[in-house]
Amino acid sequence: MNKIGNYQILETVHRGPQPLYKATDAAGKTVALKVIPAAGLNEESRQRFIREGETCRKLEHANLVRVFEVGEADGVLFQAMELLEGADLAQVMTENRAFTWDQKLAIMEQVCDGLEYAHANRLVHRDIKPANLFLENSGRVRVLDFGMVRVAGSELTKVGSSLGTLNYMAPEQIRGEQCTAATDVFSAGIVFFQFASGRHPFSAKDRSLPQVVSAIVFEAPPKLSDLAPDVLESLEFLLHRALEKEPSKRVQNAGELKGAIVLCRMTLAMGVQERPERSRDRQGAGASPPPNADAEKTRLIMRAVAPPPPADAEKTRVMARPSPAPVAFAPPPAPGPRPPTPASQPPAPLPKPAQSYCPVCTFANAVDAAVCLKCRTPLAAQATPAKSTNVALYLATGVAVLLAVALVVVLMTK
Repeated sequence: MNKIGNYQILETVHRGPQPLYKATDAAGKTVALKVIPAAGLNEESRQRFIREGETCRKLEHANLVRVFEVGEADGVLFQAMELLEGADLAQVMTENRAFTWDQKLAIMEQVCDGLEYAHANRLVHRDIKPANLFLENSGRVRVLDFGMVRVAGSELTKVGSSLGTLNYMAPEQIRGEQCTAATDVFSAGIVFFQFASGRHPFSAKDRSLPQVVSAIVFEAPPKLSDLAPDVLESLEFLLHRALEKEPSKRVQNAGELKGAIVLCRMTLAMGVQERPERSRDRQGAGASPPPNADAEKTRLIMRAVAPPPPADAEKTRVMARPSPAPVAFAPPPAPGPRPPTPASQPPAPLPKPAQSYCPVCTFANAVDAAVCLKCRTPLAAQATPAKSTNVALYLATGVAVLLAVALVVVLMTK
């Protein structure tokens, strides 16, 4: 086959039931052409292939593959999409390529970034696995193959059917229950665990596929730090939450997962040291973590929220300032004589009377009057205060008493 519709086939990129070709369109643009034979294709598969292409045509995100056209020509259904240069994550892990922890976290972050966009558009991928994550030579990561995508409100896939790759399915997906964004989180958690440790958390060489499926539903994954001793503790805690069996206890969507991975990268960049008790946990096999282990791990992640200090490009040199000389304070003044208390103070002089009364007729005269204006009695006697007035009063009283006594005697003699 040299041509499909308006596309000229250049070479075969991938063979199989759905081969992938490198081709050019009528304008000479190089694209990847994904095709599927239309002969013998049931209606559900046809609709699924068309829906995948139409869905991806509406998605415009740096971490999702772009589809330009969907159609049918020359006996095949086709999708014309971006041509990517690189390898998928399954091939990369098979080749045992070496990555730093920062590179691994950057790849995980980009996967979550693409899935976050899909989840925001009410799409659930349902087939996240290493073969559907493509690492371009430029370093960009693309999420591929939305053929199993579930659109909210779609009747194409109903509850009770299980679609996807079994050893990367979430427990609820295996049981045929409704898939949500948390379903993609579980599948991504398996891929990230495998990428971080080099081992699938539930699969092994001596396990059959039914045993792997049973382990996904019922068994807890191994400790990531037992397989990768230098793993960040925050990443181990995060992937443990992503692999929770119960969807309500799991990280709910790719946006939350991405946010936590960003904090892990910040923790790594800041060089946050792991807690001492972690090494003790490794020494004791089967030792249970302390009751507040989850809270400690959460605090470890949140410590990375503070931004790192700004780089000092000018290499500013800080000089030590001399200590200032102590300030000499003047001694307090000596205490002087205390003012007398109210009890020791002499009584204040009485105010002068506003008027002067005559001692004979008691007429009120002016203060500076020398003679009583009524009886013309001299008022100079007031210079001698109450003492002279009292003597005259005593004499008058004595004379009156004597006269009274004399009168009594005369009456008695008669």
